[in-house]
Amino acid sequence: MSASYVPAGASVPSDAPEPCLGVVMPCFNEAATIKVIVDSVLDSPLVRELVIVDDGSTDDTLQTVLGISDPRVRVFAQPINLGKGAALRRGFREVQSPYVIVQDADLEYDPSEYPTVLQPLLDGEADVVYGSRFFSGHAHRVIYYWHSVGNRFLTTTSNMFTNLNLTDMETCYKAFRLEVIRSVEIQEDRFGFEPEITAKIARQGWRIYEVGISYNGRTYAEGKKIGWRDGVRAVYGVLRYSPLWSRVRERIDRAPDRNLPPAHFDDADAELSTVLESLEGAERYADWILALAEPHLGSRVLEIGAGHGEMTQRLVRGHEVTATDLSPRCIEELRARFAGDPRVRVELADAGSIDQGTQYDSAILINVLEHIEDDVSALRDIGARLRPGGRIVIFVPAFEGLYSEFDRRVGHRRRYRRSHLAEVVDRAGLGVVEARYVNSLGAIAWWTFARQLGQVPTQQWSVRLFDRVVPTLRKIESEHPPRFGQSLFCVAERKAH
Repeated sequence: MSASYVPAGASVPSDAPEPCLGVVMPCFNEAATIKVIVDSVLDSPLVRELVIVDDGSTDDTLQTVLGISDPRVRVFAQPINLGKGAALRRGFREVQSPYVIVQDADLEYDPSEYPTVLQPLLDGEADVVYGSRFFSGHAHRVIYYWHSVGNRFLTTTSNMFTNLNLTDMETCYKAFRLEVIRSVEIQEDRFGFEPEITAKIARQGWRIYEVGISYNGRTYAEGKKIGWRDGVRAVYGVLRYSPLWSRVRERIDRAPDRNLPPAHFDDADAELSTVLESLEGAERYADWILALAEPHLGSRVLEIGAGHGEMTQRLVRGHEVTATDLSPRCIEELRARFAGDPRVRVELADAGSIDQGTQYDSAILINVLEHIEDDVSALRDIGARLRPGGRIVIFVPAFEGLYSEFDRRVGHRRRYRRSHLAEVVDRAGLGVVEARYVNSLGAIAWWTFARQLGQVPTQQWSVRLFDRVVPTLRKIESEHPPRFGQSLFCVAERKAH
C-alpha cells in the first residue's frame, strides 16, 4: 500500500520508515496557510493518509483542499461550523491508519516533528503521546504571557483530577494508537476536546508519554481563534470528565438510564395526549414556532406527527397540508377537525410509508424526530418526498443533560445537541440551512421541574404562565440568539444534485 504513495521516479532509502500515520486536520477559515501546512504534512515519510475536515469555512479553505490531487488526502465538509471537537469527532471516524495524530491547519506546529512524537508508539512503549511545548529545548516564539499562564493553570488543574504529570495538556500534538482513539466517545464540540480526551484516556488507564516539540504561536491578527470563553469551557471540561466527578455524578444523577427503552407506544400515546391538551393553551408559543418555520415553507407542506392539529390549523392559512400521524386516536381527531376542508389531507402513516405520488415543497416535524429510533433513515425518507431544494423544518428537545423521567414516559429516545442534529441531517444526505437553540428560559424551567424535582413540566398552569412571557422572550432571542435552550430549531434542505 505504501508504494502507491511514493512519487514516480523518487528514490527510497532502504531504512525509510513505512507510512503508518493518519493525520486528522480540522480547519476553519485557514485559506492563508492551508496549502503550506498540507504540503508540509505530505512531505513526512510517515504519513499514510491526511483526513481534512472543513468546519464550515466561509473563505476559500474548502475550495483549496478540494483541489489537492494527492491520493492520500480525503476531505470532509461539516454542514455548518460546529467547532474543533466536532470536526475531530468526524475525522477520527474516517481515519484508518494504525497511528493517528491531530494537526491544526495553521503553522504553529511543525510536521517535521512527527518522528519524535510517534517514536514511543512505534517502540511499543506508549498508547498515547503528547507533544509538549514546555518540555523541550526547542525554539519558541515569544508571545502572549497570559496564554502561557492559562495553559499551565489548565494543565495543573487537569493533572490534579487525572493524577497525571503532564506539562502541556492543551497541546495540539496528541498521537494515539487507532484503537485507543476509537475507544473514546468525544462529546465536546469546541476546544473542550483537550481536557475531555485527557480525562478519558487517563480513566481508561492507557500508557501516556510526553515528548518535547517546538512551537511557533501566532497572534490574533494572524488568525488565532481560541479565547477566554474557551478557557472557561476547558475548566468545566476538566471537572466534568474527571474520574472523581464521574463517581459523584453516578450518586447524584436522578435522571433515568437513557439506555432503557422508552415507554410502550400505548402508554406514551396516552401521556402525549395529556401533554398535547395542556399545550393547546400555549398559543403564543405555537405562533413563535410557526414564525421561525414560515420562511422555509412552500405551498405544499407535509406535516409529520400532526397530533391534535394545533400546528396544522396554523399551516392551512397559507398552505396545502398533508397531516400524518401514527396514532389512530390523533388521526380521528384530525379528520374530525378538518372534515370538509380541501386544504388538508389526513393520513395514518410514518416517514417511510407516506404516499410517494406527491412531491412536497417542504416538510415540518414539531417534537417528532426524538421519538423515532432511526432518525437518519426517517429524514432520508422525508427528503426523498421533497422536490430538489425542498426544506424540512425540524423542532426537537435539546440537551442530553435535560433528559428526565418525563422524557422517557412520553417516548423521547433522545434530546439533541446542535452538533448532534447537524450530523444526523448530514448523514441523511441533506444540507443544513440553519440550526439554533430556542427558549432558554424553558431550559432552566425544565431542568428545575423535570430533571431535579421530577415534576411534570407541562402542567396547564405552568404552560399558561410561560405563554405570557413568550412575546418578551421571543424578542430577546431574536436580537441575541441563545447558546442553549429547551428546544433546537433546524432547517434541512434536499440538495439540488
